[in-house]
Amino acid sequence: MPELPVLDPQPLRDLQEIGAADGLVQELIVLYQEDIPGRIALLRKAVEGGDTRRTLAESHGLKGALGNLGLRKFAHLVEQIETEAREGRLEAALPLSGFLQGAYEDGLGALVATFNQG
Repeated sequence: MPELPVLDPQPLRDLQEIGAADGLVQELIVLYQEDIPGRIALLRKAVEGGDTRRTLAESHGLKGALGNLGLRKFAHLVEQIETEAREGRLEAALPLSGFLQGAYEDGLGALVATFNQG
């Protein structure tokens, strides 16, 4: 299976093409910076605490937000955590949760580089 790209810029380009307000993509990048670190912390706490229900809820919501931004690789990582939790294997999700911060940083870098957020 080929490696997923960090960013598929098409979802955000589609917003621009349908006439979204100027600066909307930059606002979404700022929201990513403000919102996602806290969501990562909640997800990691749920995984580390062995809370399957909370892990499922946090991972599902985060996966959707990342997908909307086109952050495919990060969304796939979160989906893997969600799958492990759904299948009752939080111990397998624990090492995956260690990659969340790096995935966040890679995603931010790709968003900034692609959309010239400065």
